[in-house]
Amino acid sequence: MLIDELKAGIPAIVALAPVIALIRFVCGHLGLRRLRLALTLVALAVSLGIFRRMAPTIAQPFAPYLWVITNFAAFYFLFKLAEVLLLDVVWRRRNQPQPPVIFRDLLSTVFACVTLVILVQVGLNVHVAALVITSAALSIFLGLALQQTVSDLFAGVALVMERPFMHGDWVRIGERVGRVEEISWRAVRIRLLRFEDYLIVPNSVIAKTDIVNMSSPTRVHGNTIEVGVAYGHAPNHVRDVMRASALEVPGVLPRPEPLAEILRFDASSIVYRVTYWIEDLPRTLDIEAAIRSRLWYAFQHRGIEIPFPILRAYTQPLAEVRAAADEERAARVAALLGRVSFMSALDPQQVAAMAKHAPIVLYPAGAFVLRKGDAGTDLFIVASGRAEILSEPPGGGILTAVGVREVGDFFGEMSLLSDVPRPFDVRVPEDAEFVVLSREAIRAILVADPAVADRLSQTLSRHLEGNQKAMEELAGRAAAPAAYQAHTLLQNIRRAFGLVGAEP
Repeated sequence: MLIDELKAGIPAIVALAPVIALIRFVCGHLGLRRLRLALTLVALAVSLGIFRRMAPTIAQPFAPYLWVITNFAAFYFLFKLAEVLLLDVVWRRRNQPQPPVIFRDLLSTVFACVTLVILVQVGLNVHVAALVITSAALSIFLGLALQQTVSDLFAGVALVMERPFMHGDWVRIGERVGRVEEISWRAVRIRLLRFEDYLIVPNSVIAKTDIVNMSSPTRVHGNTIEVGVAYGHAPNHVRDVMRASALEVPGVLPRPEPLAEILRFDASSIVYRVTYWIEDLPRTLDIEAAIRSRLWYAFQHRGIEIPFPILRAYTQPLAEVRAAADEERAARVAALLGRVSFMSALDPQQVAAMAKHAPIVLYPAGAFVLRKGDAGTDLFIVASGRAEILSEPPGGGILTAVGVREVGDFFGEMSLLSDVPRPFDVRVPEDAEFVVLSREAIRAILVADPAVADRLSQTLSRHLEGNQKAMEELAGRAAAPAAYQAHTLLQNIRRAFGLVGAEP
């Protein structure tokens, strides 16, 4: 008979394993992690209850213990169910702040201990306090074994009371940056920035580590970038360039304004530091990379050198190497100048003379080369890449591309040869190089040969009239007439370049 009872009761115990696995799976996917232990205890109590019913003779000696387990599972499940319904359902729907996880864990632990002690005393008639006091060896053993656990527990309580950071705050621990996901009785779980990994740090370690709360006292966070610049550049100019470059990057706050300052003097460079402020902490690394890129482009535009320790071996004198590079650049610039239509009024020698003084400037993708209404005296010739001509719709709105300048095309001729403000915005959709022809580069030719001004005005007049007709055809209607008389252009050129003397 005992064998038959045992055979009938064993399946109830064996079925417990897959039930527990199912509970862990379901609770993990539905976000019911806090009910996992309670449901497991209920499954254990149900399994033992079935075993007791199927094998009453075998289970009879264990009846008091089964009573304790069954009642403990029931009380603990009801407590956890009430906790989850109240805090995770009702409070969350009312947007009430959630209590710290460690307090919930401590409350559950205290409830479980008190309930278990009462049930053991009632069901087994065992005085738990006297048992613990008389078991001195057991107490010492448990104290040594749980020393680290107790340390983590009290450190967790201190973290919750002092609140150096909260759930959702961005923190820096050493070289790692992440968002606080959970503060439990044992450890703090942090989701690392960019890597999407979890960093689990014990509370006792957190209590001894320097932590930077990047979300407190406000969500505005300051970052710094250091860069070395050659000694030959004026510090005020370098700081202005760094501040302007930081403000061009999306995500950098205009207030507080970026701060650029000299950090130290190194052997081969002056080290500058730019401090900027952001609110979008998850994009910290992207914004930092964008600022470094903008600094490089800005330094290239303005001829600011970023030195680095390097040894160069030349097979010929350095002066000859630089002279060859300058000749190569001048030849490239002269070829591009030869493609400018109104420059046909100049002979090759005059074009070559201008090419020596016209630099090639690199602009990054998304940068504005010109702004409508700004004053300027430079002509831009596309050396590589392309530029978009932008215009605002008649009723206002977002700037729209109305034209494209490819390699060999140019813009800014009216500002070069007269004092007309920039008539449109120009932006580069990709990295592009431009030959920049300044007014000073052409002034010497006009002074040496006043007849050049007359030839330029005639050629520019025909060029502008052709542009006007092309715009009318593009718009499909007649545009407002524009006066591009050679006589008027010549007067503007003479006025802009300060040429006095004979009348045209």
